[in-house]
Amino acid sequence: MIVLIVLIIFAGTVAYSAVEVARSSPQSRGFSASFGSNGTVVISGSFSLSNAGLYPIQGFELAARITNGTGAFLGTLGVGPTDIAPSSTADFPVALYLAVSANSPAVSLLTRDQYLGVSAWANATYAYLFPLSVTLTENRAWGAPFENFHASLGTPSLGGGGVTVPVTVTFSNHASFTEAGTLSFIVQSSSSVDCGGATFPLNVPPGTLYDQTSEATLSSGCSPAGGELLATFTNGQTTLSFPPEAIP
Repeated sequence: MIVLIVLIIFAGTVAYSAVEVARSSPQSRGFSASFGSNGTVVISGSFSLSNAGLYPIQGFELAARITNGTGAFLGTLGVGPTDIAPSSTADFPVALYLAVSANSPAVSLLTRDQYLGVSAWANATYAYLFPLSVTLTENRAWGAPFENFHASLGTPSLGGGGVTVPVTVTFSNHASFTEAGTLSFIVQSSSSVDCGGATFPLNVPPGTLYDQTSEATLSSGCSPAGGELLATFTNGQTTLSFPPEAIP
């Protein structure tokens, strides 16, 4: 009889606790961006889960999938396994390193504000016996460091034994950090020959519009018409390549 009473009490408290735990879903917080090394953008932040019940959550493992504004897959990250004590909240710091190249889905993070899709799911054991699953689906606003990036060539002119052409760059820094580094360009002909280039020093605080022009010296006889502008950003620890810009 005593064993039966204990089992009934245990079942009741587990049921009550399970309802409290079910009300708690993983919460994402503090997501931010920065430039990483080796041509990456780093999305960092944390997930948290509260255990409002009377029993521990054991072997908690969480996986998250992140997509860009068009739904293209960017990457996954995971945390755990770990235990969460009763009446406590556990925080799980995460960092996702996204390789940025001119043809990768992650390149859109450089030049376009968007909402990132975050889908997370977790499995664990609750009250020593019962399987537990929780999910999270949400959108996170993303501010592009080079929003509306555009580069254009002006009218070429003769001088100094060669041809010079003005290169104008415009963008807005919608990221949460200052962009400090250099922006370099190669002017490439329609036959993929490098005609010349230009370099812009950058020190652009958040929320700032950048609009600058610099002169590029082109090789004699190398026409940029029908070619491309190839841009890269370098900040001392990484180099990021932008999608090519067509030259009329």
